[in-house]
Amino acid sequence: MECLDIYDENGNLTGRTADRSTFLLKGEYFLCAHVILENTDGLFLIQQRSDTKATRPGQWDITAGAVDAGETSLDGALREAKEEVGLTIPRDSMQLLFRDRRRSCFHDVWYVCMPFVLTDCTMQESEVQALRLVTAAQLDALVQQMPHRSHRYKTLLSDFLQKHKIDG
Repeated sequence: MECLDIYDENGNLTGRTADRSTFLLKGEYFLCAHVILENTDGLFLIQQRSDTKATRPGQWDITAGAVDAGETSLDGALREAKEEVGLTIPRDSMQLLFRDRRRSCFHDVWYVCMPFVLTDCTMQESEVQALRLVTAAQLDALVQQMPHRSHRYKTLLSDFLQKHKIDG
């Protein structure tokens, strides 16, 4: 059982928790953390979801997952990166890009650039079946095709990747 904190419509903790499978009331939300992982060669890590996953099996995505009860968004992002792809990210290297809200979940999108190659990664087999490094344009194209991401999410991430490419 995954126990998650419940947030109100403004992103504030309510002091209540629930199992991840709980149907939340209107105005209640869980929190998920997403991690945009870039290596020092300018390539971004994407992962193919395990074929055994209940939702979106076999689809390519970024590292992401629910934030456990008692965790901060940053703690959840660091844990998900370690669990799913085996990377230990320096806490002070993480940058919060934006928060999006879709259905019953807030999505905090974090970014980090750090040295790593695919052989540094270890996949959590129950979650991930393959890893790939892609360019910013390829990551943007992948995200734009995701029906489970909001228009706002897609726009904000695309804007970041475009600006990042220009500034980087």
